[in-house]
Amino acid sequence: MKKYISLLLCIAVLFFTNQSHAEKITAGPKEGSKIGEVTGTTINDADFALSKLVEKGSVVLVMLRGFPGYQCPVCSTQVAGYIAKAEEFENQRNTPVVFIYPGKVSNLKKRAKEFTAPLENEVDLPSNFIFVLDQDFKITNQLNLRWNDPKETAYPAAFVIDHDGYIQYAKVSDNHGDRATAGEILEFLDIIH
Repeated sequence: MKKYISLLLCIAVLFFTNQSHAEKITAGPKEGSKIGEVTGTTINDADFALSKLVEKGSVVLVMLRGFPGYQCPVCSTQVAGYIAKAEEFENQRNTPVVFIYPGKVSNLKKRAKEFTAPLENEVDLPSNFIFVLDQDFKITNQLNLRWNDPKETAYPAAFVIDHDGYIQYAKVSDNHGDRATAGEILEFLDIIH
């Protein structure tokens, strides 16, 4: 009898774990869908419109966690990985990489600059890498990537958008890890280019 109860408990745990995981990974736009216009302000106070980049070719869009009360070390590692491959993104038809830095804090720009400062101390940020501030989660909500749990901001995600505005690649993480690496994105760009 104990074996059957243990088996039933294992099945129940697997069922509910898979249900929970399935619910979380439904966040964000899907491959094959057309992305709407994304606008905002860059970390350097320039106006940003995704459509202006998309009309020139493929664009990589990376949703970071922003400032959930601290600078996310996994985001820092992820962005550093992209910067390490900056030349390859440039060689791949000068593909721009757009990082979205979301938050509700009143000093979001200051927090974003704190985030990029250690990176900029190591290297000059590539000209085709753009950091966009997402004040009050406007872009995060638009992309259905808002992570509403305590001390969370946005689901980490990465997308490759083609010159017609269609999402060709989408990866949304339901945890802090398991993110699209620069290498994964570059491999995909090699395939579609």
